[in-house]
Amino acid sequence: MAFVPGFDHDVFVSYAHGDDRDWINRFVNQLKPALSRRLPGADVWIDKDDPRKSRDFTLDIPASLQSSAVLISLVSPTYVTRPYCVHHECRRFGNLVAARKQPGQRFAASEFKADLFGFRCPILPMPDSAHWNDLIPGATDIPFCDDLDTFPVGSPSFEEQFRALLRELVPLLRRMRNHCTPVLVYPRHSAPELSEAHSALTRELDAQSYRILPEDELDPAPHVRLCDLAVLLFGAQYDETTRRLVDGLKDAGKPFVVWPSPVLENSGAPEQRGFFQYLVQLEAARKTLLSPAITPEKLKQEVFALLNPGATMPPPAEGKPRVYLVYDSRRNSEKNNAGTIAFHYRDEFHFEHSDNPRQHNLCLTQSDGVLLVWGDAEEWCATEFEQMVRLSSQPKSRGLCLFDPKESNPACAGRT
Repeated sequence: MAFVPGFDHDVFVSYAHGDDRDWINRFVNQLKPALSRRLPGADVWIDKDDPRKSRDFTLDIPASLQSSAVLISLVSPTYVTRPYCVHHECRRFGNLVAARKQPGQRFAASEFKADLFGFRCPILPMPDSAHWNDLIPGATDIPFCDDLDTFPVGSPSFEEQFRALLRELVPLLRRMRNHCTPVLVYPRHSAPELSEAHSALTRELDAQSYRILPEDELDPAPHVRLCDLAVLLFGAQYDETTRRLVDGLKDAGKPFVVWPSPVLENSGAPEQRGFFQYLVQLEAARKTLLSPAITPEKLKQEVFALLNPGATMPPPAEGKPRVYLVYDSRRNSEKNNAGTIAFHYRDEFHFEHSDNPRQHNLCLTQSDGVLLVWGDAEEWCATEFEQMVRLSSQPKSRGLCLFDPKESNPACAGRT
């Protein structure tokens, strides 16, 4: 995980085999801690091994280059004679940058218009700088040499240029990180019952270039005003900070998702249970309250459906009306009921199931009908029914609630 979300590495160091590898190693060994002190988690990639002996470098190096945010080219007379350095690293990276700046892409914003995301750092005198300018066209050189030789690592001349590189590199990486959509995931350090959901969600958010808040151990409440979405994971123990976050999110009108771990339902502390019941009743227009039956995988789908509200489902291949079957997949009786419906009406309708790997919110809003199979699981279905009632005001939303004849729920039945 790099400092800039969505990348495996923040910096890719490109050099020519045959140049002074001891100097290059010392340069990288100084760059790594200098960046990590300023940008926690920053990652620097360099090909440390002789690729001919250990692996197919024609696969490994391009993959690392593509997953790097910034390129540093340690240019030398040898470097410009190597086809791999010139064509497969510098010019390929230039093409990657151009693609990242295309309309609709990640760094298409005007604030990155002048950024090249690459630095040329000559380490030996170059006889004709105009000739090799197209390595990273338009880049300003930060040389680590004079007209005679390379600056020794640690020398005053080296340190001056090293500071100049950091003055350019650090703010660029910060701007790249801050440009990512911020998502607040709390708690920052998960309890055992939350670890699977927390890990799966944060890994996917980072992989898809979202900035994960909070980023430090200080009070997370100020991050409410920064985030585009908050995800609150409820474990067994009560945490007063979560209550403050809920109040802040509600007051700010920010969307938030609440996922209760099954442990909360089975062995949660009394105060935590009371807090969750408070959330069930809380009037907040942008609240999404999930069921304990929702798996960590489905939690991810719910979160990304909210982050990408324009996402759509492809129409059924057979052209049938789409019906979303909502039921408690933990109960065999309800699975049997839903299965019976899906089997007998399979020729007339295309059925989506609430336990299949699709986004729940998409199914609720983009199906032609919602069929709520309500057997003896009215506690589980209550939240689903509330969502269906809210969505029913939309012209294209239609829903039907089925009750087991042996069961009843007068409060909700009166609203159908």
